[in-house]
Amino acid sequence: MDEPLTIEELVARSKAAQKEFAFATQEQADAAARAICKVVYDNAEMLGTLAVEDSRMGSITDKISKCRNKSTLIWYSLKGKKSVGIINRLEDRHMLEIAKPMGVVASIIPSTNPVVTPMSNGAFALKTRNSVIFSPHPRAIKCTKLLTDMFRAELKKLGFPEDL
Repeated sequence: MDEPLTIEELVARSKAAQKEFAFATQEQADAAARAICKVVYDNAEMLGTLAVEDSRMGSITDKISKCRNKSTLIWYSLKGKKSVGIINRLEDRHMLEIAKPMGVVASIIPSTNPVVTPMSNGAFALKTRNSVIFSPHPRAIKCTKLLTDMFRAELKKLGFPEDL
């Protein structure tokens, strides 16, 4: 097993990846967010089962349903929304609202929600061209690690930095 990274190493890698992704187009940000949700939807049975086994909480059937339903709900809540560049024009005030990424997002993962919380926070971060670091509850480490590895693989397939 690989030696765990220090917080400083995680932040440095996440910052570097986010700097690359900061200039992503709307289409690229959407593709990254969609990929995160799709991973959970496509692997709902395996992830829901692992979430219950890892956390020793909840019902497998409920976790599978939650993975499928929330991944769909989150994606459709993000789909078609502007998150890059000019997102609003306030003509009466002669103002523009411009979306700009903030950097690295920290996401604390509860033992009760080791799949949907990282998916949601990851999709929201990527939609806005930010990166995210997940901090799982000790009873959700295995599930969160597998899910993060799956996210990283999908981002790599899309040509984005894995450390997002």
